[in-house]
Amino acid sequence: MRGGIPFFFGGLIAVALLMLFGWSVYQMIQEVLAHCGHVEGQPPVDCQPPDTPLVREGLIYVVTTVGGLVSALVIAVLSVTRPGGAPEMAGFSPTGRWTRRLTNGVVSLYLILWLIAGLSALVYGVMWYPGILPTLGDIGTTWLGLAVSATYAYFGLNPPAKTERADAEGPRTERTTGDLVLHQKVPNASEVASSGALVKRINRTDPEFAQLVSNQNAQIIFKDEEGTGADRVMSARLMEKLDKLATAVAAEWSGVKLRVTEAWDEDGEHASTSLHYEGRAADLTVFPLDGDKLGRLGRLAVEAGFDWVFFEDSSHIHVSVRT
Repeated sequence: MRGGIPFFFGGLIAVALLMLFGWSVYQMIQEVLAHCGHVEGQPPVDCQPPDTPLVREGLIYVVTTVGGLVSALVIAVLSVTRPGGAPEMAGFSPTGRWTRRLTNGVVSLYLILWLIAGLSALVYGVMWYPGILPTLGDIGTTWLGLAVSATYAYFGLNPPAKTERADAEGPRTERTTGDLVLHQKVPNASEVASSGALVKRINRTDPEFAQLVSNQNAQIIFKDEEGTGADRVMSARLMEKLDKLATAVAAEWSGVKLRVTEAWDEDGEHASTSLHYEGRAADLTVFPLDGDKLGRLGRLAVEAGFDWVFFEDSSHIHVSVRT
């Protein structure tokens, strides 16, 4: 049993991370239920998002970081395991009958607990109480995508590749693309884990407002529905990435421009932890409006270097950056 000691300690660490992940998810669910006054055995009740965060920032950091590590381990192990075969970890390959059974049993239990934690986050954070604790919802949606990836990895499948089709600009040769699909996130983690948590909600009277910049790029259309120029206001890093994306959009489609529908938010239109309040997030589409181009826009945004890209819904792409 070559590699038994590394396997033992590696497995011990993996189990400890899983227990920490499961406990953190459980604590978040309890906070949501307490906030909404949920009664056990009763259907979900309608409630409003809290005025202050339900959990501390430290717990959010731990659960997003540990959740990513646990999920990565699940996918990594399944991707090198033959369907129905005993997993090999840290160079340890079980050969004896009882060793194989023990290893399969431990890993099966690990996967079951991972499924329970992720599914619970999906049910309570997305299906039953959406918007109450955004981090819990992020964990649930991220877990769902990773669960699909893990299934593909274990059975050695490849999801169908998306190909470009002919459009109004004329036929194109068919080629595999990396266009995003609806609800896809790149990287496949929470926004907090990728771009960091909200530090402070910036108002015009705050000293931090002076650190924001006004984007005057002529290649970008700003919706500016508020009429205050707020959609042009953003962090310097966000402006750098938007300018790069605007150039890519102009090169990709003749006569098309990048359109920013929301950047810095001074009117409180987003969730309390939104990075829009620091000018580190933007909602994007193209002009003229064309929903069929959003998947490609998402891929161009990834290539432009945004720290998190989310094909949020059929009307726009959400992007954000670190401080």
